[in-house]
Amino acid sequence: MSSAKEIRDRINGIAETKKITTAMYLIASTKMRRVRAGLERTRPYFDALQKEVRRMFRAAEGVDSRFFFADEDVVPEPVGAMVITADKGLAGGYNVNVIKAAEKLMTRFPAVKTYVVGEYGRHYFAQHGIATESDFNYSADDPTVHVAREICSKLLSDLKSGKIMSLYLIYTDIRGAGETVKTRRLVPFHRSALKADEDPEAPSVEFEYMPSIGAILENVVLSYLTGFIYSALVDSYCSELTARMEAMNAANDNADEMLAELKLNYQRARQGAITSEITEISSGAKHKRSSK
Repeated sequence: MSSAKEIRDRINGIAETKKITTAMYLIASTKMRRVRAGLERTRPYFDALQKEVRRMFRAAEGVDSRFFFADEDVVPEPVGAMVITADKGLAGGYNVNVIKAAEKLMTRFPAVKTYVVGEYGRHYFAQHGIATESDFNYSADDPTVHVAREICSKLLSDLKSGKIMSLYLIYTDIRGAGETVKTRRLVPFHRSALKADEDPEAPSVEFEYMPSIGAILENVVLSYLTGFIYSALVDSYCSELTARMEAMNAANDNADEMLAELKLNYQRARQGAITSEITEISSGAKHKRSSK
C-alpha cells in the first residue's frame, strides 16, 4: 500500500486537474452560447435566401449553369471536399468521426481535392501523407460570416477555374437528437433535390428576372453558399464544444470517483500509521517496564 504522503500528493494532483477540466467545461459552455446567438441572428436571412434560390432553380428549366447538373446519378469530377474539424483535441470522438467520413468519401473519389478547416484535420492528413490545399488555412474556432464568405470565395474560384467540378461539405450537424456527421454535396444542384425541398403549400408566383435568371443565379449563389457554409461552421463548432463539455464532464466524474477512493485509502493509511506508532510506543513501554 502507498504511504499516506504519496496518496495525499495524488489527491492534490487530481484536484488540480479537476480545476482545469471544470474551467474548460465552463469556457466551452460560454463560447457555445455566444456563437449560437450569432447564428440565430443571421439564420433567418440565409434560410429565406436558400428558399428563393431553390425556387429560382425550379423555375429555370433551360438555365445553363456550372451550379446546376441535370443527371442526378453522375458526379462531375474532379471532386472537392471541404472537411470541418476542430483546432484541438479533448473533444471525445468529434474529430475521429469527421475524419472517418472524409476517408469514406476519399475511397469513393480517390483523386478528391481536400480543403480542411481546423488544425486537427490538417495535422492528421499531413501525418498520413494525404495532400490538402495548402493555402486553405482557416481556423475552426469562433466562425463568422466574414470567414465563411472568404471560404466561399476561394471555393467558387476553384469551381469557376475548373480546378474542381463538384463540391462536398463534411461537417457535424448539432440540430436534432444529437451530433451527426454529414456529407453534403453543395454544388452542383439537382432538380429532384430542389423539388423535394419545395413547400407544397407555398403560393406559386411568377417573377421576371432582369437581365436573366442565369445572371442573377451567378450573383446570389455566393450568398447562398456562404450561408450554408457559415451554418455548417457554427453547427460543427457547437458540436465540438458540446463534445468537449461531455468529455470534461466525464473527466470530472472520474476524478470524483478517484478522489473518493484515494481519500478512503488515505484514511486507512493514516490510521495504519497511527496504529503502528501506538503499537511501537506500547511495546517500548512494556520493554522498559520489564527491564526494571
